[in-house]
Amino acid sequence: MLKPFTVAAALALAVFTTDATAQDTPVAQAVASDTDAGVTVRYTLPRPVTRVAFSDHDTIRTLWTVTTPGLTLADGAITGDKPFDAFELQIRPDAAEVDRIYMGLSLAGEGRVVYGPGLKLEGVPTTLSFELAPGEAALPDARAIDGYAYVGPASDIATDAGGTVVTGANVDPELVRSLRRSLFDSLAFYEARLGTGLPFHSVLIGSIDSPGPPTFRGDVTDTGVISVRFRGDAWRQTIEDVTPFVWHETFHLWNGHSVESRDEDTAPWLHEGGADYAALIGAVSTGAMDESDARARITRRLNGCRHTLGDRDLDPARLQSGDGPYDCGVLIQWIADLEARKAGSGDVFTLWKALLDAARLSPTGYGVSDFRALIGPDSAVAVLLDGPGATRWAMIKTRLTSLGVTLDNRPDDEDLRAAALMHVAARNCSGPRGFYDTPGALKLDGADCGVLSGEPVIDTVEGYDPQQASRAMFDAVQARCARNLPVRYGARDGRTLEAVCDRPLAVPEVWAIVETPSIAISDETPRPL
Repeated sequence: MLKPFTVAAALALAVFTTDATAQDTPVAQAVASDTDAGVTVRYTLPRPVTRVAFSDHDTIRTLWTVTTPGLTLADGAITGDKPFDAFELQIRPDAAEVDRIYMGLSLAGEGRVVYGPGLKLEGVPTTLSFELAPGEAALPDARAIDGYAYVGPASDIATDAGGTVVTGANVDPELVRSLRRSLFDSLAFYEARLGTGLPFHSVLIGSIDSPGPPTFRGDVTDTGVISVRFRGDAWRQTIEDVTPFVWHETFHLWNGHSVESRDEDTAPWLHEGGADYAALIGAVSTGAMDESDARARITRRLNGCRHTLGDRDLDPARLQSGDGPYDCGVLIQWIADLEARKAGSGDVFTLWKALLDAARLSPTGYGVSDFRALIGPDSAVAVLLDGPGATRWAMIKTRLTSLGVTLDNRPDDEDLRAAALMHVAARNCSGPRGFYDTPGALKLDGADCGVLSGEPVIDTVEGYDPQQASRAMFDAVQARCARNLPVRYGARDGRTLEAVCDRPLAVPEVWAIVETPSIAISDETPRPL
C-alpha cells in the first residue's frame, strides 16, 4: 500500500554520507537548502585554497552563481585572490535540456532535483546534506552526492516496499498513476525474472516541469534514482509511451547501475537495446501493453536499423549515437530472444540473468563479448554485425522466417511520399537535399538542386497534394520516371517546376511484421541456460 512520507521521516532523511569519507580523510561539506529561485549550496572546505574545481564536466552550470564576495565561478572552478575555506552557490533551474549532459538543477512541482555528482569537488571527497524546512523531505537516504537528490514537500512522496515515487502536486493524476504502476510493476517483474534485487531502494521522480526541447526525457543515477521529465502536457499526445519509457529506465537499474557496463560508450546498443526490449516484454507480460503495440514498436526498430546500416558493411560508429543504438539494439535483443525460445534454453531474460550474474563477480563487469559468447557464433546477430552488408538483410529475413516471423513489404503514405521526393531530389541535387514536412506547407530543402533550389513550398506534385494524396502522387511520379519524363511541381508562388527524373522509381522496402511468436512471458521463474 502506498503511504505519504511524514515530516518525521523527512527529518530522518536529511543527512547523507559517502563511503569515501572515512573519519581521518579531509572532506568538503556541501549543505543545500531550497529557495524560491532554486537552491543555495554552502560549502565548507577542509583547508584554505585559492582555487577549487568541480570534478564532473558533464553538468550544466550556466545558471550557477557564486555569491561569496571576492570569489568568481568560471570554467567549472571557484577562484579567489585570497585563500578561502568556504563559499556559497546560488543554483537556478536549468533553462534547457542538453543531450547526454545532466542538468544541475531541475524542478518537480514545488520540489527541487539536484544532480549530486555536479557538486563534487576535484581532489577532495565531498558530502551532500540538506537543510530542511518544516514539511520538507529529502531523498535518497544515502550517497546523495553520487546521484540525483530530491528536496521538497514530503506530501509529494509515496512509497511501498519496492520503491518510492515522487510527483509534484502539479502532475495530473492520470500520469501519477501511470508512473507509480510502471515503477512498481517493473521492479517486481525484473527482480523475478533476473533472480536478484537491487543494492539500493529505488526512487522515481516524475516531473512535468522540463524546460524542453524534448517532449520527455529520463535518466538514471548510481544511487537508484530515476528522473523522468515531461514538458508540460505534451505527454498527453503520447500517453502510450509513458509505460515503456519508465520500464526502460527501470531496467537500467539492473544493467547499468548495479553492475559495470564496460562497453556503454563504444557499444551502447547492448545497454540501451537491452533496456528497450526488456521494457516491451515486461509491459506486455503484465498487461500494460498489448502484443500488437509491441509488434508495431519492434517493426519500427527493425526498419530503423535497416535505414541506419543500409547495405554497407558495419561501421561501429553507426551504432554509437542517434537512433542506431536503440533501433539495432532492440533488433538484436529480439533475435536473441526468438533464438533462445526456439532452442528451449529460456528467453532473453535468461541471457541477461547469466550476463549480470557473471558481471557481479567480474572486476570489469559485462560487455559485448560476454553477450555474444552466450548467444553463440551461429546466432543471426552475427549476420547483422559481422556479415557482408550487401546480403545482410536478405539473410536476416531468411533467419527470421526460420524463427516463425513473417515479414511483408508495406510502406505507408509517409514512406511513399519520402521515397518519391527524395528520388527526384537525387536526380536534380548535387549537394545535400531533403524536405520539411510541415502540415500544410511541404518545403523542399537543397541549395544545389537546379529548378528545385530556393526552398520552394510545394502544393502539388503531378497535380496531387503530396501530403494528402501520397500514394496517388507516388504512382504518378513512378509513371513519369519510367518514361524519362520530368516531374512537375506546383509551387505556392504560382510557378510550375519541371524536375528531371531519368531513373525508375522503385517501391520502397519497408517491412511489416505480419506474424511472430508472442513476446509475452507468463512464467515468472527464470530458467537456467
